[in-house]
Amino acid sequence: MLTIHTPTNIALQENEVYVRSEADNFQDEWPVHTHNGYEIHYFIQGDATFLIGDRIYKPLPGDMFIFRGGVPHRINPSREMVYKRSFVNFTELLLLDMLAVSQLENLMSIFRHPNGLLVHWPPEEREYITAIFKGIKEEMGAGNTGYKTMVKLSLTQLLLRIYRKTTSEQSANPILCSSQKQTSVSRVLHYLNQNYTENVSLDELSKTLHLNKYYICHSFKETTGYTISNYVIRKRVAEAKKLLLSTDAPILSISETLGFNTPVYFSRAFKQYVGVSPQLFRKSELLNEAKIH
Repeated sequence: MLTIHTPTNIALQENEVYVRSEADNFQDEWPVHTHNGYEIHYFIQGDATFLIGDRIYKPLPGDMFIFRGGVPHRINPSREMVYKRSFVNFTELLLLDMLAVSQLENLMSIFRHPNGLLVHWPPEEREYITAIFKGIKEEMGAGNTGYKTMVKLSLTQLLLRIYRKTTSEQSANPILCSSQKQTSVSRVLHYLNQNYTENVSLDELSKTLHLNKYYICHSFKETTGYTISNYVIRKRVAEAKKLLLSTDAPILSISETLGFNTPVYFSRAFKQYVGVSPQLFRKSELLNEAKIH
């Protein structure tokens, strides 16, 4: 299910930053999700695949993923090996008083890649990267005088390191997994993300991508955790939530725009995955925004 990661959004709303250092907890589910702000995810240890947008990565120790929180993403770690990572989520507002506007724009350009940016830190640089995440975590936890300034300084240093690395001669580009299965699933994801408002049949998908339909179903479910049809419905619902909050479009119009056959089907699907009807969702969220402001 494509979900919004509420704890991250709450933390960003309260502190403009959310950080974990060398976390190794394991969850029962790792859903495809989005959240506000930006994310820097540092992979330390484990055996996993990482879905960002419509690309799938096979991370190695020392890999760092840089992407916008609004890009759907999901880590899929194996239980056979401890999955350890550090990450920081933050809003651009956090750094507005640290840098000139032009400097900040340059640094934030590393988040423009629609499917994330991957950079690899060699062993001799990993101690420094680990120390930055640890320092931010300790400052946020202690809350001593000037802690927010210390967090901003550390985060700015990290962004500068990444920016220098990506603009050097050895700058890293997003790297696709080499396995045939993961490459095939990436192609399916890209197609679905571009055509989710259309009623694409499995036969049509198979013909368009020149892939066996049974292979598509099995590989997609194994890699993403969802069936093709469930992924499409969840994608439509996620887009519906955005349209309900960002536009005044009638619910009927939103339903038709996103490819739902009938308003009744749209309302039923929305309530199944969000918990409330589209009407109540729009009303309650707008009321919450009004209270905040």
